[in-house]
Amino acid sequence: MTMLETLFGLIPAASRGQQWVAEELQLINWGGYDGEHRVRFAPTATLLCGGSGSGKSTLMDAYVALMMPHTTPFNGASNGAVVGRPRGQEQRNILSYGRGKLDESRTDEGTKVRVLRGDGVDTWTAIAMTWVDHDGARFTAVRAWYIPAAARVLDDAVKVRGTIHGAFDLRGLERAASQHLSDSAVRATGLDTLATDREFSARLHAVLGIGAAGAGTKAMSLLARIQAGQQITTVDDLYKRMVLEEPETLATAEAVVAHFDGLESTRTRMLEARQQVRALQPIRTIKTRIDDAAERVRIIDAIGRFADPASRASLWRAQRRIDLLGAVEDELRERTHATDALVRERQALADAAEAERDGLGDVLRAAGGDRLDAAQRELRGLERRRAGMQRDRDRFDAALAVLGTEVSGVKQFDAVADDARRTLADTDAKTAVRDAFVAASSRHTALRQQLATLEADHRRTQTRDDNIPPRLHEAREALAEAAGLSAAELPFVAELVDVRTEYEPWRGAFTLALGGFATTLLVDAAHLASFRAAIDGVRLSERLRFEGVTTGLPDRPGL
Repeated sequence: MTMLETLFGLIPAASRGQQWVAEELQLINWGGYDGEHRVRFAPTATLLCGGSGSGKSTLMDAYVALMMPHTTPFNGASNGAVVGRPRGQEQRNILSYGRGKLDESRTDEGTKVRVLRGDGVDTWTAIAMTWVDHDGARFTAVRAWYIPAAARVLDDAVKVRGTIHGAFDLRGLERAASQHLSDSAVRATGLDTLATDREFSARLHAVLGIGAAGAGTKAMSLLARIQAGQQITTVDDLYKRMVLEEPETLATAEAVVAHFDGLESTRTRMLEARQQVRALQPIRTIKTRIDDAAERVRIIDAIGRFADPASRASLWRAQRRIDLLGAVEDELRERTHATDALVRERQALADAAEAERDGLGDVLRAAGGDRLDAAQRELRGLERRRAGMQRDRDRFDAALAVLGTEVSGVKQFDAVADDARRTLADTDAKTAVRDAFVAASSRHTALRQQLATLEADHRRTQTRDDNIPPRLHEAREALAEAAGLSAAELPFVAELVDVRTEYEPWRGAFTLALGGFATTLLVDAAHLASFRAAIDGVRLSERLRFEGVTTGLPDRPGL
């Protein structure tokens, strides 16, 4: 039996005996490690110890996030009290570590998460580990994520996977982070980026000598199971997790995923090539455009500047201005001649019309036009006198209507006039009429006040459907104004109680049963003390009872 067989083929057959040892772990914005942090490892052994919450599991999860596939769950101490798929919303994931999640609380708007960074703004996080072998050669693997403020799942973030043969300082990614960790910006730092997790894992396994014959994934899976720290409580669970191999269907599925990753990588390269062609295609015409522009510049320089009086450009501008002014002058001369001809034509027409008007005036005067003007003036005077007499007649008819008599002739008019003179001469009759007028005015005033009261009652009945007397409503409004409350905040008991339709015949009985309790004011218990103090000086003609009640209780319909 060979050594390779005793180790189950976990040592690569082509291994040169290199022993890679972790030298340094670098973190930027990972969990509670805000900013840049470095963890150096001893070449022999390193022990991480500390109290609960000191960050041990966070460091282990950083190593898992760097080395393991995205389906590998984080350390058991990080997710011991939660359920869900690995790195899902219910468990610790890259987004929660990148933003430095502290806790979460329930609010009216939903779950409010409190984080160290990335609250409403973009943030980024990165992990790097450097290994060194016995020859002093170094190899560094880097993973980084740019997390937009609106990111909800890991697919919303920009993922970076890169390696470099040698040491690497994570702080060199800060400039690339300002450009959203674009591939070109990351490559400018010296990293060799990879498009998929599978390519990244294959690079790590090949360089570090993990697994044999492409079995690095199995070796890392076994290491992940050991490091996960989950309790195994049954033999069945032990065999499923630690002994039994994965079914071939899972290997087939992984092959399909790998094929899809390859297709996705090819598609990405095709899109990049298309963008490059679209960006570089105009270069073919740029040379012609440059030559044309140079020729135009030469011609412009030969022509000179407009500000230089001795240049060809200034001469051309002066000549052009002269030509334009000449054209305008010719146009104005033609328009002036046309306007003069039109004026002469209109003047001739006006002279002919004036001569015709004078002739018509002579004819009109010869035919009696002066008498017609005098008759029209007399007619206008009579119209004015008629309008004044009509106004006097209207006033006279109004007076006759008050007296209750009619006048259709001179005799009736004389009789009415004589009766008026006798009445005016009678002192007792004048006094009686004056007293009757005063009495009628008083009654008119009283009726107007009564009408205003009835209209106010009608308006109140339009806005209220209760039988509470208006005086109690007025007293309540006075108390509400003194306490700085609205009338709706001081309801009567009767306003909150109503009789169901099927019990309408019993309304009178209910009214008698409630009695004075129906006119009790209800005051919010929170305002009761201030309400008492505010109404202490209010004087009312009606006595009102009030009680404090608790508001905000749940509704109980159907009572």
